[in-house]
Amino acid sequence: MITGNLLTHQDNNDQTLPVYNEEKDESAQVEEAFKRDSSPEPNSMEDYEMRYENQLKELLEQMIGLSDVSVMVNLAETERAIYERDSVTKEQLTDETDREGGQRSVDDRTKEEQVVIIREGDKEVPILTHKEKPEVKGVLVVAHGVDNANTKSQVVEAVSRVLDVPTHRISVMPKKTKEGS
Repeated sequence: MITGNLLTHQDNNDQTLPVYNEEKDESAQVEEAFKRDSSPEPNSMEDYEMRYENQLKELLEQMIGLSDVSVMVNLAETERAIYERDSVTKEQLTDETDREGGQRSVDDRTKEEQVVIIREGDKEVPILTHKEKPEVKGVLVVAHGVDNANTKSQVVEAVSRVLDVPTHRISVMPKKTKEGS
């Protein structure tokens, strides 16, 4: 019995020491943190970029003379939430005259703002008035058919109007043709 308990006790110790396997799991988690996820959190920069890219690609591929379109959109920031603010502005204008006849005017203005907060159950939550879409910093379009100057200018105009981006921030390049190796 004693020998059986000792052997059984050793087997339990072997099962509880998978230190090497746990390290593998950590390295896999680190790799997952740095690679581009196919399902980003809603309203993240990456989510907006992917949505803009997919919508532009679909629309541009419908244009006459374009095919095999690739689009890259670069955003300046994330979505911005605008909250309701309570502002108090105080203005004090003072005109003074001293004993020698000198005059001076003091204009004192102060403005205080606070985010308006309401109570929802046990929580205090700011009042959201609206959300602003992120500003587009630049766009790259690579496609077959943009060798034609007219088609290229149509692509620049379409992207500029859809994303409200100045034309100098839009780059349109021809896609290289696949040659038989």
